Amino acid sequence: MIMKITNFMLLNILILTTLIIMITMLNFKKYNWEKNSPYECGFNPSSKFRLPFSLHFFLISTLFLIFDIEISILIPMIISMKYNFFNQWFYSLMIILSTLILSIFYEWNKKLLTWIS
Repeated sequence: MIMKITNFMLLNILILTTLIIMITMLNFKKYNWEKNSPYECGFNPSSKFRLPFSLHFFLISTLFLIFDIEISILIPMIISMKYNFFNQWFYSLMIILSTLILSIFYEWNKKLLTWIS
């Protein structure tokens, strides 16, 4: 019985090594630079040249993200108006809206929203 198991294991090892050798020999290696290169936000990270990045563009995109989050908070609040107490809902809505309006006026006064300086 042990001899049968040993022979079976040896046969399995022989078949597996034969298959692995055949796969490596028959494997076609096509090197595609586009598929194998890392993609890092639209530029090649391995290049030595750095493109200038507009800090103003980064600031406007960050402001857009902040205002987008604030507006996405407002939409469920409007929907949940009929399920909450009106005073509590109204005060929280006024706090969010006043924060939104004050922050846009602050950014406008600091001239953060003008693209051309």
